[in-house]
Amino acid sequence: MKHRRNLSKARSPEPRATQRPRRHRAVIAAMMLGLAGVLLLVIWLVPVRPAPQQAANTDRAQTLAESGWTVGMLRPDGLRIIPTGREDASTVLDPQHFSQAEVRHGYWIATQIPAVLNKLYCWCGCENRGVHRSNLQCFEDRMAEDCPVCLGTAEIAYDMTKKGITDAAMIQAAVDVHWGPNR
Repeated sequence: MKHRRNLSKARSPEPRATQRPRRHRAVIAAMMLGLAGVLLLVIWLVPVRPAPQQAANTDRAQTLAESGWTVGMLRPDGLRIIPTGREDASTVLDPQHFSQAEVRHGYWIATQIPAVLNKLYCWCGCENRGVHRSNLQCFEDRMAEDCPVCLGTAEIAYDMTKKGITDAAMIQAAVDVHWGPNR
């Protein structure tokens, strides 16, 4: 007589208690993915509001325009432009792209004090033509490469900031004395 093996024990399915946690984990994972998708959709659909500083600059520009102010005219705060745009050097051209030492130095200055240059009017007139918003933007393209006014404005600003003068109105006044129409 042959002995039969009891195979029923070896092939018995897993108890239901161990199947539930797996199913719950899958449901929880699906819910989390769904929530993440909804969150991403909400973020994508919510309109982006302008930064408060940008909105304030726009309001000031409109008020000044209504009063007859134009770019280049001295404002009550001592500046000649309304600072807008970038205040960092992320779009300043690489100084090493230029062969002349004074041009390289000017573009290097723009990488060092971009927030100051962004507040300064450049007397080369590029702002009046609607090309640039500030002296900083002269260094975001090749404008300053051939312009002693752009380079000189940056040099004055750099020298003054090295001496601890960071007030843009004071720097603009020094630039006006050197490069302004009454020089």
